[in-house]
Amino acid sequence: MPLYAQAEKVLEDLLVRRQYRIGDRIPPEVELVRSLGVSRATIRAAVGRLAGRGLLVRRQGSGTFLARLPEQEGQPSPVGIKLGSNVAQLGRLETYTSIAERLGVKADSRHLRVQAARATADEADALELPAGSAVTRVWRVLRLDGETAAWMIDVIPADLMPAGMLTERLTPHQMVLDLLLDEGIPVAFSEVEISTALLDPGQPAGRSLGLSQPAAALTMTETMYLDSAVSGEGRPVQWSRNYFLPGKLSLRLVRDTPASKDPAIVLQLFTDA
Repeated sequence: MPLYAQAEKVLEDLLVRRQYRIGDRIPPEVELVRSLGVSRATIRAAVGRLAGRGLLVRRQGSGTFLARLPEQEGQPSPVGIKLGSNVAQLGRLETYTSIAERLGVKADSRHLRVQAARATADEADALELPAGSAVTRVWRVLRLDGETAAWMIDVIPADLMPAGMLTERLTPHQMVLDLLLDEGIPVAFSEVEISTALLDPGQPAGRSLGLSQPAAALTMTETMYLDSAVSGEGRPVQWSRNYFLPGKLSLRLVRDTPASKDPAIVLQLFTDA
């Protein structure tokens, strides 16, 4: 086996044994050269082969990051959630406002409310905070071309951005992620769970959306993480739960045969019901 192929196998084993998370930065070339005892050219070739297989992705000026975990014997490769991307790209973390802008749709908010609060059990668990920690909570109704589309809740740790600062800087045309990125907070990736919910007119989501009768909603629960190269373990920085009305959001699954790339779930916004 060529030396670069041996190095590739060793690096792949390290990704599994060290339990890297998707979005984590792998050690730089100089550290890999020192730890594996091979030349930089060999490491570069091995990393290039892993990148070619879709396991790693290089980011100019930032380093090399884990794009997906290697398949383990007897275990299927995990499905990647890729918002606004296609199967040939690593998933792009985009806000709904940027997706809408690309689609030529005007996105704005009404009933935007910012509150200093204490984390609920679900919020504390998602953000890896002690129970009852101080958080900043944001509610809004998302509108697309003037039509009600979704009810959104965003929660971030208060030490990252207190309610007063967020109230002062957040506009109805921005998502919280837009503001975090504008403030230079290095959000690297997110984990998304997709489910459904029945919204009752008497509950907060139903009242905010102006429902007169129960309605099904597509629910997206998302936890965003800081770049692990900056924050050590990749600290959770934002937890969101979004309820989209029927006809306002489409999720399209893209699969490839042979499965040389992660499947992708592509997000699409709609203004027509």
